[in-house]
Amino acid sequence: MKTKLFISIFLTSFITLKSQDQNISNGNVFEGEPYIAINPSNPKNIVVAWMGFVFNNGSGLTIKVKSSFNGGLSWNTTVNMPHIVPTYKSADPSMAFDNNGNLFLSYIDYRENPDSGGVYLFKSMNGGLSWGAPVKMIDMYADGNKLPIDRPWLVVNNTGDKLYLTTKPAPWIPAPNRPYFVTSADSGATWQPWRYLDTVNYLVGNLIAAPMPAPCGYGNTFHAMYPSYVTSQNVYPQYILASSTNNGAHFTYRTFTNTQTPAANDSAKLAYRLIQDPTNSNHLVFVYPSKPYGDIDIMMIETNNSGTSWTAPLRINDDPQSNNKMQDMLWADFDTDGDLIITWRDRRNSPGNGFARASEFYATFRDHDSLNFSANFILSDMLVPYDDILSESGNDFMSTVLRDDTLYSVYANTKDGSLDVWFVKSFARTGAPTSIFQLETKPPGLFVTPNPSYGIFNISLKRNQLLKEIIVHNQKGDIILSETHNDQAIVLDLRNQPNGIYTITIKTNDSVSTHKVVILK
Repeated sequence: MKTKLFISIFLTSFITLKSQDQNISNGNVFEGEPYIAINPSNPKNIVVAWMGFVFNNGSGLTIKVKSSFNGGLSWNTTVNMPHIVPTYKSADPSMAFDNNGNLFLSYIDYRENPDSGGVYLFKSMNGGLSWGAPVKMIDMYADGNKLPIDRPWLVVNNTGDKLYLTTKPAPWIPAPNRPYFVTSADSGATWQPWRYLDTVNYLVGNLIAAPMPAPCGYGNTFHAMYPSYVTSQNVYPQYILASSTNNGAHFTYRTFTNTQTPAANDSAKLAYRLIQDPTNSNHLVFVYPSKPYGDIDIMMIETNNSGTSWTAPLRINDDPQSNNKMQDMLWADFDTDGDLIITWRDRRNSPGNGFARASEFYATFRDHDSLNFSANFILSDMLVPYDDILSESGNDFMSTVLRDDTLYSVYANTKDGSLDVWFVKSFARTGAPTSIFQLETKPPGLFVTPNPSYGIFNISLKRNQLLKEIIVHNQKGDIILSETHNDQAIVLDLRNQPNGIYTITIKTNDSVSTHKVVILK
């Protein structure tokens, strides 16, 4: 009985319709810097936070939050987070759930001239619908005139008792600058004194104005990667990994020498991302922009021994090398079983080169038991022309979460005439949007039989349809077959494939459908 139920679930077919990404901000001035989080105790609870404009609200810039409790099908009313002082403005949201469903949100609330404010923490116990009182994590003047409040990243361990925050000086502070670290051991109620994240022999140096740390953590471990260029430490630029297993009381340091040409562009969003595998605390992945082939590519290194050694850099985007097509605004995430997704903004399909070109959002997937990534696939629903607002601050990041082979992504774009935050939910292995799938047990007029099969499948269409293309993916998301046709019926031969579940995408002259089939020999 269980076997029959298992097979019937995977034989369910999905009919795809033309999709559009979901605009969840619906602003008409400025909505950017989105961040997404998913509740591990209720995966249908999705929360997105971003920096947006509100009329008659002091400076106008505040942090907005929206929650969904049905997997993104609908969203609750936007919550405008409070300012500590009415004349402040807010920026740089960062969020994390613990395993009990408590949600933590950090952001900057501040003003310039005279400078005041800091980085604050808010906690929600109902999935982002309401929030507790703010707790200051670090003050604007914690380090004199260095103003350590820019781009705070929040990390929460799985039990929620330990919280970590990294920051850097405000963007108008000239070098030399250093990265900052502050931690809490009581679920964010109180915060220990701040400290510099870099140290003797592992210094950032005097030439890097914005030494942003990229932090991660799971369980009782914390890691952060930051840039360094000090010739007495290394004649080449470096990334330095700072790691702690005792809530920041002690750090160990390891290095990755970056002999590639560092990415540089006046407008490109050049953030980098460090993530930790939840199935192996020693496995870290670092994704960063670089120019080994003349234009900015998305590169990756990884370690299975907590940074003692790193793999050679791997180019993630698979468009032709040295084609003057820029990639930027990257993100990455591990699934709970160790699957890996990497996403970014891409200009390969736009004429011309450089930053100011039409763009799309792309992704690639790697199964936890594979060494190979899938072919790059498009996440967004259209190629969007360049708009000057994209070169300004506040459109610095996209954000992605990978859960149960489903990819949840948010990004800021101008496809509706203003900068808005867009949400897309898709299958991680293929990029097919899940939000536009309609479930049917037998698609009208289109049949794939027999199912299960030993490898031979008959595909037949209704009288007024013509088969145009067939694509078959295996369970890892690899394309194992791609054929074009002009027929009403064909025989698909997959006898050379092992037992397992396969996805067949069938494109006709008037529809696209996706079918799960089983090979049993």
